[in-house]
Amino acid sequence: MQLQLTASPRKFLQTLLWLRLVAIIGQSLTVTIAERVLGISLPLEPLALAIGALAVTAVLTTVRLRTKLPVTQLELTLQLLVDVLQLTTVLYMSGGTTNPFASLFLIPVAFSAAALAWPYVFGVTLVALGGYLWLITHFRGLPFMHANMMAAFDLHMAGMHVTFALSTAVLAVALALMAAEMRRRDRAMTQLRETALRNEHLNATGLLAASTAHELSTPLLSMAMLISELRVARRIDRQFHSDLALLERQIQLCKERLTTLLHVRQLSGDPGLSRTPARQLLQQVIDDWSIVRPAVQLQVNWEGVGRGAVLEVDEGFSQALTSLLHNAADASATRASDHVGISFCQGAASLQIIIDDEGPGLDAEIGQLAGKAVFTTKPTGFGLGLVLSHANLNRLKGTVTLSNRPEVGTRTTVSMPVVTTPTVTDQVVMLSTATVSAGTNSPLHAAGDGGY
Repeated sequence: MQLQLTASPRKFLQTLLWLRLVAIIGQSLTVTIAERVLGISLPLEPLALAIGALAVTAVLTTVRLRTKLPVTQLELTLQLLVDVLQLTTVLYMSGGTTNPFASLFLIPVAFSAAALAWPYVFGVTLVALGGYLWLITHFRGLPFMHANMMAAFDLHMAGMHVTFALSTAVLAVALALMAAEMRRRDRAMTQLRETALRNEHLNATGLLAASTAHELSTPLLSMAMLISELRVARRIDRQFHSDLALLERQIQLCKERLTTLLHVRQLSGDPGLSRTPARQLLQQVIDDWSIVRPAVQLQVNWEGVGRGAVLEVDEGFSQALTSLLHNAADASATRASDHVGISFCQGAASLQIIIDDEGPGLDAEIGQLAGKAVFTTKPTGFGLGLVLSHANLNRLKGTVTLSNRPEVGTRTTVSMPVVTTPTVTDQVVMLSTATVSAGTNSPLHAAGDGGY
């Protein structure tokens, strides 16, 4: 629980280093003003050594922060104790507890309370109190304090005002930085909890899917045998044979997907990633999807895909993209449209896959839930499509976002990192817009009931 409530130790050490630099500059200016302007005689050499020691500590801390070694709470405690001891030394040589800057002992105590566990806070507080009590018992008054008590009192009051202003500014800035870091960590932990819950749900779904895939193998085999028998029984009707051929291809595609699913589950882990040319991979996904949705007019614009672009993915990418295409086709069907568009936009390090439908679009609330929660706008839907697609693409370091198109419908944008970027020659020879459409007369097509 402590890690959830406090800033990261490295961030805290960076803030402490910034405060240490402020302390070095402030102590140097104070000694200079006291000696040169106010004419107060101070032991300059010991003070210079104390301030120099703090400067050396700051340099060593800067070097330490450049390493990747983790910062522990014990190390932070020792750093704070160095500051407390240095402040005690400087105060001892400049008036002890009568020095208005003695209240600066509160700053390391406040910081320890905000960032450390209770045992370390107790240790820093004990040392700070011990330093203050030691200054009381080893008081060394400055010469001018005995010569002119009224002037000494006025100077003390002025110093108290400066100390209050300085302490307020330092604590406000430093604690604000620490609070911002804690809020950032809280948001990150909330996101991690949401991701863990989603992954747990997807793991349970994966177990169910694997068992279902095993059970579906038998009815698919029976369907394939029935198709063979029907083909022999109906030799004359060409349209009937065409429909049987389409149905056979769909059954074969289902068998391949189920085989892949069972194989992945048997591996008891994530499947290995393979590098595939983006154009070849996307063409295969589109071809397989067109078999399942033959009545959809899919317009494909290949201009944004370089021939040298390579994606490092597994079967999960194809499944995610197929699911998003299904969603787009279903959404278009709700407005009596059979058009879906897919285009591409490639940058230096990523490839964007843009899927446009002609459906009713998304409201703001659904757009925020997309990929984060299980929901559906379909009367017979299960609400897993977007969640599974989002999880698969995130696992492959990709993202998926949904937005409303300016004209009508929804735009689904998939962004995937590319392993190899196209050369200038590849970009010149990119293919122009191509339209892929399958037969629209098949009675086997079911447009779906729309939505995401």
